[in-house]
Amino acid sequence: MGLFNLFKKNKTQSTFPENELEKSLIKASSDVSARSEFYTKLLWNELIVLTSGHNPSQEGRRTLEEDTEVQFVTFKNGQIPVFTTTNRIFDKGIIKEQVPFMAMKGQDLFQLTKGATLVLNPYSDYGKELMPQEIENLLNGSIFQQTHQTEITKDTQVLIGQPATYPSQLVKALAQLFKEEPSVKSAYLASIKTDHTEHQPHLIIGIDVEGSMSSISGKAGALAEQMIGKNEIIDFIKIEENNSISAYFLDQTQAFYQRK
Repeated sequence: MGLFNLFKKNKTQSTFPENELEKSLIKASSDVSARSEFYTKLLWNELIVLTSGHNPSQEGRRTLEEDTEVQFVTFKNGQIPVFTTTNRIFDKGIIKEQVPFMAMKGQDLFQLTKGATLVLNPYSDYGKELMPQEIENLLNGSIFQQTHQTEITKDTQVLIGQPATYPSQLVKALAQLFKEEPSVKSAYLASIKTDHTEHQPHLIIGIDVEGSMSSISGKAGALAEQMIGKNEIIDFIKIEENNSISAYFLDQTQAFYQRK
């Protein structure tokens, strides 16, 4: 299932990328086939997490004794910021002073924070929101099957239409979710297939949203995963001008959700 939803900010001077994980993050933002590699690196590379409740002299890489309690810094909305290097903490100059942190292997961090939403590199040009279900799929390995997709190139013929069986329950649930998201103006449904793949057509949702859709698609993906089959795929795209798939949604379908 397409749960890989990056947010990108306007580029400014930065040391990004500094390591292989950051290089794979950049590549995965535009290359679907690179996302499995990114998820693998995310699991096995060190991630930086801000901590509170201990002396700054204890910051950095240290071994925790059994039953040691660690408190992670969270945003007001409950999300936990994590970083691919210590320099990412200070991108854009939002954090100006040294802060206590810990370096942990991604897999260990995800185990400790199960049920929470993490935000990777929240101050950087490239970042990613990691939803609880996405993290669970990462830990159990199912995400590597879900992200095995074919990259669509300019020369690829795309077959798009309406699904043979309309997913009424999914549409109803998504419409309810979008109703609670003021930035979503409308949403559309289709079934899509490329001419060079043997896979069956899969669902694609077009969302007309004001601003970034990273948070919206993350929430929608986590919701959809609970309602579709284990091996099914669903993609979310932003409705944009001069895009043939967006044109299909706008010109040939009716929105299943329309903001009032």
